[in-house]
Amino acid sequence: MRKLIDLHMHSTASDGTFTPSELVNLAIEKGLSAIALTDHDTAAGTEEFLKTAKDKGIEAIAGIEISSLFEGYPEIHVLGYFIEPENKEVMNKLAYLQDARRVRNIKLIERLKELGMELKWEELEKEANGKLIGRPHFAALMVKKGFVKDTNEAFSKYIGNNGVAFVPKEKLTTPEAVSFLFQNGIVPVLAHPTKIGMNTNDLIDFIILLKKHGLQGIEVIHSEISEKESKKLLELAFRFNLVPTGGSDFHGDNKLFVKMGQPEVPYTFFEKLKNRKKDMLHSMETMQF
Repeated sequence: MRKLIDLHMHSTASDGTFTPSELVNLAIEKGLSAIALTDHDTAAGTEEFLKTAKDKGIEAIAGIEISSLFEGYPEIHVLGYFIEPENKEVMNKLAYLQDARRVRNIKLIERLKELGMELKWEELEKEANGKLIGRPHFAALMVKKGFVKDTNEAFSKYIGNNGVAFVPKEKLTTPEAVSFLFQNGIVPVLAHPTKIGMNTNDLIDFIILLKKHGLQGIEVIHSEISEKESKKLLELAFRFNLVPTGGSDFHGDNKLFVKMGQPEVPYTFFEKLKNRKKDMLHSMETMQF
């Protein structure tokens, strides 16, 4: 039987609807051999995720997905693999990113109120069930209060990147995000590159730039990457000696069209990622920052 993996999924610790333990159980049901938790700007679900995976006997690694900015492009996401929660520097930086999210949420509440849609912080906390408040929680509450007919309308008209109430949050630049991960022994991978909106030549220049800051891989298989695009990205990974990774970007009910384990990602990608982690740590022993 062919061994398959999913290295891109989100839990209730950020904007998913499955708890870290539920993600592990679903992965086992689907017959996956290895998984990674990659919540947005937080490692809060890591301990539960890894413990459940160990108890259930499935390979798992702790990851993260950091939102970043680069020269006017929409949010660019950088995946980081092999996070160690005991690393204080990493946790402090993540706390900073989470605080930026909190400030953005407060401004978003104010913007929506100006538009006649009053959401209270306490209501959002209840919606998030004690987890990190994100825009999906805003959207769900807007539906419940009758301001919009569904979450798609909430995002497209109001809180999405092109919505009238959109508020950007303070972010690292993409090179800063890559450097931060690399310098802390976390393998940085450029997430779903074709979603950035760059043409091929610009993407190549971008990859070359990020490699100088420690980029180690690119996501070549993803639920929103076509087979044709995937082939081109795999060629780029080979050309620039980058590890190919892949995952569904599963969010549970917040992205109903995305199914865990789809499209299929071969286990060989996971092996390459683990080997790159070893090589990266070995090379870092001789580097000065």
